[in-house]
Amino acid sequence: MNECSHLSTDVTDNEPLPEIYKCSLQARIFTSTHSTFKSIESTYLRVLIGPGILLNLLCLFILSRSKLSNKSTTILFLRVLALFDILSIVLKYIRAEMNYQSLEKGHEIFLLIPSVCKVLYVLMNACISIGLITAANIVIAVVLRRTSQNWRISEYSNKQEFDSSFSKTNSSKPSRHQRCSGRSTNTTVEVILATKRRTNIQVTRMLLAVTLSLIIFNIPNTIFFVSDKIYDIRQILHGRSCLDISDHDIVLYKVGFYSGVIQDILSDLPHVVNFFLYCLAGKKFRSIFINEFQQLLVDFHLIGKNPRRRKYDTSILNPDSTLRTGYIPHVGLVSSKTPASTVRKNIEV
Repeated sequence: MNECSHLSTDVTDNEPLPEIYKCSLQARIFTSTHSTFKSIESTYLRVLIGPGILLNLLCLFILSRSKLSNKSTTILFLRVLALFDILSIVLKYIRAEMNYQSLEKGHEIFLLIPSVCKVLYVLMNACISIGLITAANIVIAVVLRRTSQNWRISEYSNKQEFDSSFSKTNSSKPSRHQRCSGRSTNTTVEVILATKRRTNIQVTRMLLAVTLSLIIFNIPNTIFFVSDKIYDIRQILHGRSCLDISDHDIVLYKVGFYSGVIQDILSDLPHVVNFFLYCLAGKKFRSIFINEFQQLLVDFHLIGKNPRRRKYDTSILNPDSTLRTGYIPHVGLVSSKTPASTVRKNIEV
């Protein structure tokens, strides 16, 4: 495909060379743009594998923090997805590097045998398939979890309405202590439910962002796969002589080659960009990453300790400082201008 087929004809020194000897398929195909895409095809995985492994390890680390892992069971699916992203890009890099070293560089690789190639190919496609199945299960898990949560919230609301109506029938004038304790219980439950709702909303955003990225980045792959089944542009030059190939065929071959390289890059990007999607979609994920990164810099003495955290630590060590302006249960916000006698009376009530 890269060289012209030469015909054995009797040509004297005085006769001009036939056109087939002047035709060079390499010169017609290997332009500067084609060479650029050729080098990108063989080296882009070397650029992606480092950030892909590092960012997915960061995802595993942050998703394993107690602030996230104890909030939602769907976090487990995100951790599995990050693990299979690492396996997918590593296996694909090994396969691409073996092909590059053997075909382009001409090196003999002892692992390049049919059995090893088949196992590597099966593992690579299995990891990609399991990653896609995990993403689909994530969406299903989110829908089921939100549905069950809505049922629990509605059930709790109905129970609260029943309890309130029952208490009204039993006692028309409840005591002040009962009203305060009931109000504090309702407030505590509402805070817990609100926290869970916020966490679930953030996890849902993260999952939707991952799912959308998989769909968007795999649209070119799907289009290219379908068109390849209908008409394989990359085989348009196969088995044809240089003179039989028109300029239109050369253009079609280049378009197919360029689109194939772009399709490969886009299909591998989801293994790398999930960390950035989590940071954009999940506020808690982003705050955990920033706090852990700042703590790492503080441990290595690259930056000073956060003044806000230092102030918080001193307030814990000195409880008297928190009484100036603070919150006392069943009383509310206490200002520094509030007399101490008023505070004592409110506490005793």
